Amino acid sequence: MGARVVCNCAPRAELVRVELAPGLPAQQCEACGGVLLGMADHRHWREAAAVSALPGEAAPALSDSPSARACPACTRLMQRYRAGMTPDFRVDHCPACQLVWLDKGEWQALAQAGLATRLGEIVSAAWQRRVQGDELRARREAGLRSKHGDACIDEIKRVREWLDGQAQRDELIALLRAGW
Repeated sequence: MGARVVCNCAPRAELVRVELAPGLPAQQCEACGGVLLGMADHRHWREAAAVSALPGEAAPALSDSPSARACPACTRLMQRYRAGMTPDFRVDHCPACQLVWLDKGEWQALAQAGLATRLGEIVSAAWQRRVQGDELRARREAGLRSKHGDACIDEIKRVREWLDGQAQRDELIALLRAGW
């Protein structure tokens, strides 16, 4: 990221060097607060530093952009990846330049959620499948809770957890199905 890079926001502000965490260089737009981070810099920081926890500063309100943005370095459209269900926002990734764009407050939200060191995973297909699966399970559970009530679903979850810890789990389920 050595060349002059300009943000896509309305004033087209030039990005300035900042340090997101000790030893983690990035470039930030002073106008919109967005941050451009090199994945190589992130990998180096993650591997070099004994990163256990980042400072627990309060995350400002997120300003997740609603659509894909052009990469500030090469102008190709960046791919959008969900960070998770909580926090629920998308990071923008340029596979060609290996850059990530984080809208204002997103780095802090990642840090608070313990995901700041997992950016490489977040921009992977496996992570996205997991987020989709989690979302599908949550929607399904919400529908079942609506249909059967919280007490019923909570009891089913309790029984399932108990069954999962039993050595003869399959035999016990067969007994339940047989109406014994």
